[in-house]
Amino acid sequence: MDNALATTLHPAPWSRATVFGLGASGFSTVKYLVALGVEVEVQDSRDVAPCYSELTRQFPHVPVQLGQFTTPNLGRGDLAVVSPGIALSEPVIEKARQQQVEIVGDIELFVRACPAPMLAITGSNGKTTVTTLVGQMLAAQGLNAPVAGNIGMPALDLLEGPIPDVVVLELSSFQLEATDSLKAKAAAILNLSPDHMDRYATVAQYLDAKRRILKGAVKGIINRDDPTLQKMDVSSAVEIISFGLDAPLRAADYGLATDSDGDDWIVRGHTRVLPVSSLTMTGRHNVMNALAALGLIESAGYEINPPALDALSAFRGLPHRCEPVLEREGVLWVNDSKGTNPGASEAALVGLDRPVVLIAGGQSKDADFSTLAKAIQRYARQVLLIGEDRVALAAAIGDRVPVTLADDLPQAVRLAARWAQSGDAVLFSPACASFDMFRNFAHRGEVFSDLVREMIR
Repeated sequence: MDNALATTLHPAPWSRATVFGLGASGFSTVKYLVALGVEVEVQDSRDVAPCYSELTRQFPHVPVQLGQFTTPNLGRGDLAVVSPGIALSEPVIEKARQQQVEIVGDIELFVRACPAPMLAITGSNGKTTVTTLVGQMLAAQGLNAPVAGNIGMPALDLLEGPIPDVVVLELSSFQLEATDSLKAKAAAILNLSPDHMDRYATVAQYLDAKRRILKGAVKGIINRDDPTLQKMDVSSAVEIISFGLDAPLRAADYGLATDSDGDDWIVRGHTRVLPVSSLTMTGRHNVMNALAALGLIESAGYEINPPALDALSAFRGLPHRCEPVLEREGVLWVNDSKGTNPGASEAALVGLDRPVVLIAGGQSKDADFSTLAKAIQRYARQVLLIGEDRVALAAAIGDRVPVTLADDLPQAVRLAARWAQSGDAVLFSPACASFDMFRNFAHRGEVFSDLVREMIR
């Protein structure tokens, strides 16, 4: 492998490996293992795998099996690399484990090979925003600080370039399940609300997966406003830094304080860092994202200097995450298509600070909507529901708020335009997955924004 990091790699301890899943991370894993001289095969349960053509072009000697998983021809000391979308409880993975095959994910391979210090972020919501923000604040200081993992390029692709000053990793619960060697300088858990209940039997199992990010970490950054995280057991070896919307009690913690003029400030302990009004991104959830980013950077030993604060102030947020589309006749239209679980939609509702006409619905992923229902009853004055599980969501909301079942998103937008009043926000925050009606959350958000621009003139 002709790159700067190749000199840090030891000879591969495996002679054979099976890569399960041929998406971006699976293809990246194949490239890495082939470069190490490992004999690789690939399996994907889909009939059409996203990176199949590229794999056969670059590595025609690598055998590929599509359409189903079968028990790999591996034994003790061999390797199975499981892509994040594949559960470790899959029968073929269980069989490989019984055969004493080492089972890991691509992040595990990356953290073993990369000598750069790492910052790591997980949580039910806000991961991508905080990861991007941290990367930009570090880059503003002149550091080579690529972001990878559940965002941008697969982590193993970073091994093809120069050694970074620091790597910023966004990690999902699925990725963390198959990662054992991460020893981050600082690791953040932003929040926790029930998600992926189609994969986890209980919320406790989901929390256990998230908590793995703290394994071996020097410092942990935890949301003190999240009751589940506050009750979480954490190793005494990890120093905990907290962030929240109240005034911090400890000198190392982040929070908010109000000055004598009534202006809110981001503070570390009793030290003012930045006025909240200087943030370009809006909403209380984005203030929390800013607090988390600051806590992560400073606790890892990096500066919070003027270039970093300028980057924070200028950061506008990311598409499809409480993204303003337009405002007409006093009505603000907001695209929060990335709100794919109840916790994300609750945060969006609470953060808008104005009456809401809510458009929601899709595939529920067996989520619990009870907490979101309470927020809807408090902050929404009208609800329009679309998608496969709209009836179940309507039942969870109850009759304290008017609820209308729409046939599709265009009808929901038309009705919202009719019912919204000056001073309202029309919030598209589905609280559900998108795959019943759209390719993904980004496609769903684009369709909503296009409908709004077309209909609201």
